[in-house]
Amino acid sequence: MTHFLKLQNLSILLALILLLNIQLLANSGRLYLIMDNIYILIIVSIALASLILFTRILIKLVRRLEASTWNLSLYVLWFPYLALFTYVWTRIVPAPNEAAWPSPAVGLLIIALTFTFPLYVFIVHMVARSKQRTT
Repeated sequence: MTHFLKLQNLSILLALILLLNIQLLANSGRLYLIMDNIYILIIVSIALASLILFTRILIKLVRRLEASTWNLSLYVLWFPYLALFTYVWTRIVPAPNEAAWPSPAVGLLIIALTFTFPLYVFIVHMVARSKQRTT
């Protein structure tokens, strides 16, 4: 049971990583209105900092998991949490008008980010397993 809860916690953390980066992209128009031309630097620095920080945390947490075939469920378990968090976010912070909606190009970037995210999970999982001690 504790292994299942650890997997769920990792899945929630993975969904939060992706949600943060998706919301940065989706709200780039609003950030432009607030920060003018420096918004691209802010978006990139926050995205890279969160990716590096969360990757280090994820590697440590995956190393603590005992080896099991259930660990492969991490490649899919983050998706329902991402859908739930995105739904909750859009209900809490709705777009004020249609001008604040992201452009179709940003939507394509978000779709590409979502489809390549399992590759990120795979890389983190393999790096964590390679650093794990063998008996």
